[in-house]
Amino acid sequence: MWRCVVTILFLITCTSGARPESVGAAQPLEEAEFAYERGDYTQAARIFSPLAEQGIPSAQYYLGLMHEQGRGVRQDHSAAQLWFRKAAAQGYAGPQNYLGLIYERGRGVRKDVVRALMWYTIAATMLSGNEQKTAMSRRDYLTSQMNASQIEQAQEMVRRCQQTHFTDCE
Repeated sequence: MWRCVVTILFLITCTSGARPESVGAAQPLEEAEFAYERGDYTQAARIFSPLAEQGIPSAQYYLGLMHEQGRGVRQDHSAAQLWFRKAAAQGYAGPQNYLGLIYERGRGVRKDVVRALMWYTIAATMLSGNEQKTAMSRRDYLTSQMNASQIEQAQEMVRRCQQTHFTDCE
């Protein structure tokens, strides 16, 4: 009976489109998130790192946050950007929003309001609730500070990025 239940769960998982590495990573991911939430950033980084290397977007996002803020790892804006990019390329909206902030403020990169607007616009279409409102607010603020040519360039970058499923966003 137990084998039957396990087999059925496995088949449901496989047919649901879940990636095998994400299924196997569920428990360590939860452990890492719990460590992060309780402030044990060193432990969280130790668990998130291999998961991020395996391509788990939420682990990449958390590792990006940790590098951005210097929590459990050395503060490194370039490493943060790398992890945010990897997660954003998988359609994960949180890191897309953070990339907007990174480009808007020039953290570890040359300040680029066109790229910032692109990322905020993409994130605003994918987020919901207060996070969406924040992304829209940043997008609207930047738009008010830019000329028509810059806005048009950002809009074209948004189209290209979305049409390529986030593989051509730079």
